[in-house]
Amino acid sequence: MNKFLQVLLLVLFVSIPELASASSGAYLAGRQAISDHNFVTASQFQARSASVDPANSKILEGLIISFISQGSVDDAISVAEVYKDKGNSSQISQMILSASMIKDGKKKAALNFIKEAAETTPILQDLLSGWMLMGLYDEVNANRVFDKISQVKGMEQFANFHRALAQLSIGKLDQAEKTFSLIHTGQGNPTRRSIIYHTKILLSLGKFQEAQGLLEKWFGPNFDPEIEEIFAYASSKKYYSKTSFPNPSIAVAEVFYSIAKLISKEVDPAFTLIYSRLAQYLDLNHVDSTLMTADLLVDLAQYDLAIKEYEKLSKSQPQFYASELGRAEALRVSGKAMEAIEVLIELTRQYPNSANGFRTLGNHYRRLEVYDKAEVSYGEAIKLYTAKGDAGWFLFYVRGITRERLDIWELAEKDFRKALSLNPNQPQVLNYLGYSLIEKNSNLEEALDMIERAVKASPDSGYIVDSLGWGYYKLGLYEKAVPNLERAAELMPVDPIVNDHLGDVYWMVGRKNEAEFQWRRALSFDPEEEDVERIKKKLKVGLTQVLMDESKETGSLVK
Repeated sequence: MNKFLQVLLLVLFVSIPELASASSGAYLAGRQAISDHNFVTASQFQARSASVDPANSKILEGLIISFISQGSVDDAISVAEVYKDKGNSSQISQMILSASMIKDGKKKAALNFIKEAAETTPILQDLLSGWMLMGLYDEVNANRVFDKISQVKGMEQFANFHRALAQLSIGKLDQAEKTFSLIHTGQGNPTRRSIIYHTKILLSLGKFQEAQGLLEKWFGPNFDPEIEEIFAYASSKKYYSKTSFPNPSIAVAEVFYSIAKLISKEVDPAFTLIYSRLAQYLDLNHVDSTLMTADLLVDLAQYDLAIKEYEKLSKSQPQFYASELGRAEALRVSGKAMEAIEVLIELTRQYPNSANGFRTLGNHYRRLEVYDKAEVSYGEAIKLYTAKGDAGWFLFYVRGITRERLDIWELAEKDFRKALSLNPNQPQVLNYLGYSLIEKNSNLEEALDMIERAVKASPDSGYIVDSLGWGYYKLGLYEKAVPNLERAAELMPVDPIVNDHLGDVYWMVGRKNEAEFQWRRALSFDPEEEDVERIKKKLKVGLTQVLMDESKETGSLVK
């Protein structure tokens, strides 16, 4: 028995006045939960409301959305049927009912329903119609639909991709291969899935050299696990089973998935999620839609649901690597940083030649300020990347940061300069190295030149503008420092370091009241503990006395 009917039956055991009094609260709570994308909680409250007012279209529609969003598609279908029987219709309910008919193999009924589904978006309506016509072996009319889609500006490649897949789903491998060839020999930018499907067809047809060449052309020398597996088929001349391609009722999942991809950057992730969930529903083995669903749930801060999706992939699947990276990130952002670390450590054991795995592990350690382990992980990543070509500037940059934090300055500086040799005008590196040199009172003119270049490259970065002002301060160019530090404070008004720096330079140009004001502001923004004591001392005795005391302690003039 589905959840919706269960809730309705419970009404028999609760007095109507009692339910009615709680109904309005449940309705409002449900609306708030759906607004917060808390789909499980939303469905619970909405089900209570529906039990009192089962004909309320707003409640039913909300229940449909919350059920499908959490992955309870069968429950969403049950409510959608009730919704339809009450004389209601919506874009989402029509999508769900269409998917239900398709999954049940009711191609003709689905085709008729889709044609009459006025709320369905035209692109979805046309694609589903084309697929159903192809599934009914009406290739002439199916191709007419795909031709119609291809005539829309920018949609030719998209239409041919679905034409090829629909042909493939009814066993027309030769036709599908010709259609894919049109895509991959043109000037467009084919999708990863398009290339993978085309390669598998070539493998099924025994065209191993062509399959190998296609992978090398579009993916280059650095394959991920999924592509490596397919490449192994081609290089060993192993046939891909023709029976492995799904039938139309399953393969049509690609319609919902590709639309989800198409709209993902333009609409609310909650809306995209409905498409990816329907793709999962139609094809339980559609791994990419599972990964997309998980990623969308992370975007919506539904971390527990996201983790459940990532965990659906097994070690035997080539996309397992990607799913574990996603699971680690979901654990991290949900406050389970150590669990994320454990996932990544195990991943580097399973994939010891994956530079990206070690890089990601290093990033997680760095965020936790576990700099010694971060430095080791980055080192492993650099070794692996260098073996395949060369590590990018970013890896040397972040390893330089960890080494600087570990007080291994000689090696840190070496990394920063290596990063600059790979990307000479990178503002982050220029700023970090320049600022570090300034703090160490080393090579001040070179450091200032670096920061000036960084500001030119990134003029609206508060951190970088602050570094420039601070560089002028360290060189005793206080008047030049003032406008830069004032600009930094405008860009980052609640940063304690920026406000502290501005206070120092105000003091040096004789604006002592303003200096004290800035130091008090700095204290209010929760600075580091060591900075708190220094700022308090400046407020008590002034910056001049603080600098004199510090110079006595160090034996050199401190600014």
